[in-house]
Amino acid sequence: MSEAHAPASRWPQWIHRLLRRGWPKRVHLVLESGSPALRGGLPVHDSPRFSICLAGTGRYTVLRQQRLEVITLQRGDAIVAAPQALMEPHPAARYLAIGFVFTPEMTQCLLAKKGPGGHRFLQTHHDSRVLDEDGRHFFQALQNRRGSPPDDLAARRLVELLLIKTAEMSEQPEPVVSKAGKARFTWLAACQFVQENLHHPIGRQEVADFLHLHPNHVSRLFRDFSGQSFLDYMLHARLERSRPLLKDPQLNITEIAHVCGFRDANYFIRCYRRHFGKSPGRARLSHFA
Repeated sequence: MSEAHAPASRWPQWIHRLLRRGWPKRVHLVLESGSPALRGGLPVHDSPRFSICLAGTGRYTVLRQQRLEVITLQRGDAIVAAPQALMEPHPAARYLAIGFVFTPEMTQCLLAKKGPGGHRFLQTHHDSRVLDEDGRHFFQALQNRRGSPPDDLAARRLVELLLIKTAEMSEQPEPVVSKAGKARFTWLAACQFVQENLHHPIGRQEVADFLHLHPNHVSRLFRDFSGQSFLDYMLHARLERSRPLLKDPQLNITEIAHVCGFRDANYFIRCYRRHFGKSPGRARLSHFA
């Protein structure tokens, strides 16, 4: 919704360019979740998504047959993740990719670059229109292709249909939304980014870079729509993320702290005690008792 985002009109052009090239060439399906300990503490995402490698070599950490595995994408390959599946860019990956995320509130179109300097979003578009019933069926059909090889023709055609569906959404006229409605929508996009990156040491600047906004604007959005400062929202989100992780006996307190974005386990313990009235260790004992 931000004016600094890539205009909605560009995304159909880019999508149709992919289709004219006959992409995706291959499709890797990521369907497994598993426990936090089994995932090595890496998070899962609530919404279905897929990405296509445009250049370089895409590498992702995924869960296959309940084991962590790194899969490699070449130019023109796609990776599709079901809700709750683990799909995390590998630190050694070097690629340019186009990606699409379908949440209940919005459709996200992302052009991202992964390099030595980290993960950067070159262009973003957040559309208030969401995937319709046909699109959800396409994703379900992809999940039914479990075990199919990357060159499976049916999987390739289903991703093509999802690309067409996304292009059609972007080509439709934008619904008329008030200024306050646009601001709230941008805040929802910021919250989505925060929730998906809590395991990274992100701050206000990273959210601002993702949305192509000034950091002060980010602060105003969180103050207006959450009633909290950005830092308070982040702290609350990280502490809430830790609560289900404490139920996994295979993760120790230090690992949980790092997974939730706390660099210092002692700081995590102090914040948890101040917020919930007990230490994470006592909370864990109460659960197992």
